[in-house]
Amino acid sequence: MLDRRTFLLSSLALLATSACGQDTAQPAASPSTGAVPSQGAYPRTVEHELGSTTLETAPQRIVCGTDGGELCSLLALGVQPVGYGLRQDPTPTWLTGLVDGLDSYDLSGGETNFERIAAWAPDLVLVQKGFATPETLPRFTDVALTVATSFADWRTNLRQVGQAVGLEEQAGALEAEKDALVAEARTRLPASATGLRLNAIAAFDDGSIYVLNDQSPAGKLSAALGLAPLPGQATEGEVVDLLSAEQLSAVDGDLLLLLHFGDGDGMPALQEKSVYQDLAVVQAGNVVDLTKDESDAIYFDSVLTIEPNLALLERLVAAAAR
Repeated sequence: MLDRRTFLLSSLALLATSACGQDTAQPAASPSTGAVPSQGAYPRTVEHELGSTTLETAPQRIVCGTDGGELCSLLALGVQPVGYGLRQDPTPTWLTGLVDGLDSYDLSGGETNFERIAAWAPDLVLVQKGFATPETLPRFTDVALTVATSFADWRTNLRQVGQAVGLEEQAGALEAEKDALVAEARTRLPASATGLRLNAIAAFDDGSIYVLNDQSPAGKLSAALGLAPLPGQATEGEVVDLLSAEQLSAVDGDLLLLLHFGDGDGMPALQEKSVYQDLAVVQAGNVVDLTKDESDAIYFDSVLTIEPNLALLERLVAAAAR
């Protein structure tokens, strides 16, 4: 379950200061077991979030540090890891059927189990930045060659993983495929949707409020669909930013999405406050409570969450623009 602690631990900047009907996006090919079907030449050097890593040969035993973007990118390329860190239980819908039978360890507390990773005897570790930091990277590299992938950008993540496993052409094709889906969705939206002001917030029982910014999945899809921009990113690498109750007017607009992550949900308390009730979007009734699964997807940026997020936003925006 994604509660406030996991929400924060999944977020790059906040992690650094405190120590992923038709909901499933399918990969380009069914994940294979055993050797990686690499088509690239080795040795090769992969530039990543924390430097560069040289791989002399194609990796055969890959571990994903989390169940986030690096796992989604690998699975979308048709490759299964020998193990991964599991933050969310039950498995989110975009991973349904793709991780059956895969080994994992409990990462819900946010602490990487390096001994467990080492037990899988990997020759490559893929792990998102935030779990891999300048401080923790040596512990990962003591286990195996490591590529630190992007947390905040699915495109960069997919390219990094594709290059590491010698499937950069397939990664490029997947990126173009997702872009085409978004472009098609934009043509289906009514003209009145252009410039529509959408925002998305999460609240927790300690009183904290977070707004998804323009670099979040919701922010990037909104821009691609021709909507008004979400609030600008306040911290580099971050997809959410803290918001005080007094600043709620910044998320007023035409449509407001309320994210719910289960334990520690503070949205009911926020909705009792006059500063929330006074928002024009609330008074107009243009507020949508997202399910936990929808909330998870709209927060986690990955190649496998593009389609469920796109379907959600297309449906909600089309209804709001009528």
